[in-house]
Amino acid sequence: MERWVLAVGYDKDKFNDAQRECLKYGVFIRLTSDIPEALVELSKEHNYLLVAIFSDNMDYLSALHLIRGLTKAPVLILKHQYDGEEKITAIDAGADEYIQWPDTIQEGVASVRAVIRRYTELNRQDDGRLTILSRGCIFISVDYRKVFVNAQEIQLPRREFDLFYLLAANPGRVITQEQLYQQIWGYDYVPTENSLHSCLRRIRRKLEDVKAPCSIQNMRGVGYCFLQEDT
Repeated sequence: MERWVLAVGYDKDKFNDAQRECLKYGVFIRLTSDIPEALVELSKEHNYLLVAIFSDNMDYLSALHLIRGLTKAPVLILKHQYDGEEKITAIDAGADEYIQWPDTIQEGVASVRAVIRRYTELNRQDDGRLTILSRGCIFISVDYRKVFVNAQEIQLPRREFDLFYLLAANPGRVITQEQLYQQIWGYDYVPTENSLHSCLRRIRRKLEDVKAPCSIQNMRGVGYCFLQEDT
């Protein structure tokens, strides 16, 4: 089962650091900019472990009963300025926890984990960690075969994922075409002229679409190499 947190109103500039910390514990983050966007997302996807609402005002209160009707996940409210009366109002309206924004991402993720732990233990869900390959703002989940770049998931079918993961797991190393065919397509595969090139072209196009700070370079006559840009 995939493990997702829906973060509402979180600072996109801090996303990569927060996602990196969450991935240590096998949790993915999906961002929505505001409550209306979150309601649309929750109407499509019900299996979130947590809805975390980051807000400097009280506009979220009127939507809490709608959120409660769309998901069974706990709702965590995070505020820059703690207000005891607002906490009582938020809990009464349907929130499960209300805290002040922590000073560090690690502290914030610890609070998220605590709420998730209560929820997962109550529902007897596995809290195991995932195998994650991190390359700056690029995150590759080996277990779920997912790739995230700049807070966006990019869809890579089986061979595209295997090819991108093999290259990204060996940054700077030139992998020959023969090695790529053997490891991705198998020893018994008889390659067509464009099978590898077509697969790489699709991957490059998807990376360009999300402005990924990396490239797959063609080392003419030898093979291909994953290079990461300085960020």
